[in-house]
Amino acid sequence: ALTTDGKVTAWGWNGHGQTDIPASLAGKSVTAISAGYYHALALASDGTVTAWGDNAYGQASVPSSLAGKRVIAISAGAYHSIALAADGTVTVWGSNTYGQLNVPASLAGKTVTAISAGYWHSLALASDGTIIAWGYNKYGELNIPASLAGKTVTSVAAGDAFSLVLTSDGTVTTWGDDSYRKVELPASLAGQKVTSIAAGEVHALAIVQVPPSES
Repeated sequence: ALTTDGKVTAWGWNGHGQTDIPASLAGKSVTAISAGYYHALALASDGTVTAWGDNAYGQASVPSSLAGKRVIAISAGAYHSIALAADGTVTVWGSNTYGQLNVPASLAGKTVTAISAGYWHSLALASDGTIIAWGYNKYGELNIPASLAGKTVTSVAAGDAFSLVLTSDGTVTTWGDDSYRKVELPASLAGQKVTSIAAGEVHALAIVQVPPSES
């Protein structure tokens, strides 16, 4: 949990030290947090990233290539981590079992505005509205739907072998593994304007805009 004063609190199973907040965060104001399977990330207001917990695949070892860069967004996958720098570049570290660390050449020259790490895959949203996906693709989680053509994507979220995006018209598009009905949008979203999305391991969440008459 991240409190309004920039402090981080963690609780739960601590088999890999994932609830032990690093002393290096003392005195820093944290602006964003992200939890992976057994590791966690924190982004401080000075643009630095701190990682802790399980490091079996190097997912908690922040790369030296980020030194001197100002990070503006972070995302923790199951065993890999992603950071987005202010210059629009993406850095990935940790497990590369399914090519999670192989940032696609198609991102070269593009300015990335949003990132999301799934279990074994990742998503990036570029300023030109295009989505780039890489990593695990057994269930088609990298196969961007043709139905997104012509739409402006504003947010991306990657779960366990499934992906979802939010477009400027307030609608959600999902694809990938549909076990546990992960990509089946609820009927209750019909006609609703979604303002925010999130993906868990085998579930998804959406916040909808409440009409003035109901607020």
